[in-house]
Amino acid sequence: MKPLTTLAFVITALFTFSASYPQQKDFNNDDKLQPVTLKQSELSGEIGRRINDLIYKNYMVLDLGKDYITPFRLRPFTDNYHYVGVGKVIDAGSLFSGYTGDPKVTARTSGLIDGILQTRDADGYIGTFRTEPEGRQNHYNWALHEQEYLLLGLTRNWLATGNEKILQYARDLGDYVIRTFSKDTKPEEVCTAGLPEAFLSLYKCTGDDRYLNFAAEIRHGNSKAEVQCASLLDWNQTFETGAAHVYVMLARCYAQTELYRFKKLPSLLEMSEYMRHELLRTGGGLNVVGSASDGEWFSYTQNGAGMIGEACVTAYLLRWLESLMRLDGDLRYGDIMERTIYNSLLAAQDPEGRRIRYFMPFTGPRVYFDQDGFCCPGNFRRIMAELPQKVFYTIPGKAIAVNLFTTSTTTVKLNSDVSVTLAQKTDYPNSGHVVFTVTPSAEATFALRLRIPRWCQNASIMINDKPSIAINPGVNPYEIRRKWKAGDIVTLELPMEWRFIKGHQLQEGKVALARGPVVYCLGTAQNEEILEKYPDFKGIVIDPAGLGEPEADPTIRPDGRKVKVKVRVEAPGAWGKGAPHLSLTFTEFIDPTGTVTYFHLLDLSKAVEDELMTDCFSK
Repeated sequence: MKPLTTLAFVITALFTFSASYPQQKDFNNDDKLQPVTLKQSELSGEIGRRINDLIYKNYMVLDLGKDYITPFRLRPFTDNYHYVGVGKVIDAGSLFSGYTGDPKVTARTSGLIDGILQTRDADGYIGTFRTEPEGRQNHYNWALHEQEYLLLGLTRNWLATGNEKILQYARDLGDYVIRTFSKDTKPEEVCTAGLPEAFLSLYKCTGDDRYLNFAAEIRHGNSKAEVQCASLLDWNQTFETGAAHVYVMLARCYAQTELYRFKKLPSLLEMSEYMRHELLRTGGGLNVVGSASDGEWFSYTQNGAGMIGEACVTAYLLRWLESLMRLDGDLRYGDIMERTIYNSLLAAQDPEGRRIRYFMPFTGPRVYFDQDGFCCPGNFRRIMAELPQKVFYTIPGKAIAVNLFTTSTTTVKLNSDVSVTLAQKTDYPNSGHVVFTVTPSAEATFALRLRIPRWCQNASIMINDKPSIAINPGVNPYEIRRKWKAGDIVTLELPMEWRFIKGHQLQEGKVALARGPVVYCLGTAQNEEILEKYPDFKGIVIDPAGLGEPEADPTIRPDGRKVKVKVRVEAPGAWGKGAPHLSLTFTEFIDPTGTVTYFHLLDLSKAVEDELMTDCFSK
């Protein structure tokens, strides 16, 4: 094993982190939207608060030695189904370092990498499995899964620090994987999620075609249990003809969108089109709180209880949708993203910031995962660390686009002569009142492109003190092209009306309550006395005329909301026959005591179809 000097490594990382970022090979200029990365000082609101909680109440208190470094030192594993997930922690930690600029965060990430790299063998192997002749331990799912995400984390850290040793170790590990896994005579027995993604990342950092070709051409996938055995170039399956592990499939779809940026083969987007349709069509697989999967598998049943909405699925759903959004330039993907973020994603995080859920059911009890490591906690940290890249976008030289509404600011280079500072101030998702301040360094003509969520049918816009302009329903995005001067103000109004969203499949005949991007639920904490008397949730019938206005509720988040709802508690088949009228408190879906999301409605004519479940992208 090859030792490193911890102190020297940390000092080097701290020094190089302050330098300018290294450059990836420039492959993404064809994207119609280019992401802008925000720093901690530029992002606040609920999204910024949650990221800060995750950094300082979770990441910074992990037992890195016991849970992550020790398994690499001891290499205790000799068979499958063992996974630590250190690469995902390194990936998230590297992004947290860049986001905060906090030397303590940077040192923690560097120390973790140092501890892992000290266990490295001379041939490049890094892992928790005992080595076998010809590297046959790399023919196990989980051994390879560990290495692929470690490779991804190392490339991300190189982008954050510029430390060339890190990139060389990543190359050594990548070369080891190519040498050993390419000899596997049974690739159909190996299914990993991040293998192509990791090698595409290594290719973007090095420009070495070997990594691109391996990512594109290597066959793997357990058709009996998870996904078709195929390469990115030839993967093509339906849910009817093979197993459908949603996390793995979304990771492949995402990797194919990345490969498309290099290969420009339309066939690489066919599985994304299929997946998008099967998720978003009426009766499709996306659930009302913005995730998918039942027991980790694709499902149309809309079952809400048990192992629903795996956090890995939620993370890759967001990552994949955002990739499609950049490719297509279509901000409507942001409508799905915000539903996912404000419901399934943030509900997976303990309001206190320390614990993370593996699954996010919308019916029945929710539990926190009892480990910091393994799979889903790492993917949760990764996607949260990526959120600062999903707020603002540019169309170079032409426009600035806004995807997520949250108090934030950014300065972007419009062209060689003009930079523009764009700030937004809002209490979203509590209200749809968003104020933008536009400050170009000199007067300039360009477009401001705003996503108009499909849940809003009466949006309006006001520029400075001019009369308000109604935005026609269905317009998304809304573009303002004008000559801007410093201090111009744009006020966007997105009135939030209550919606009773129709359920399908197992939720047929019931509705979910939503306001803006937020879904509401029945939590036990604020309804304890009533639920003790009437424990049968199935008998709750909402009176649409008895729905109140949102009220402040700081019990779950500092600026949270709740609503009083008049209901009847009735026996099935006996509605309207003297059932008691009660007032229940519905809370935001992030309520950790939430147990019910779908309810009967006294008048189903008041219900609407979910605006997301139309697959508008195929039209």
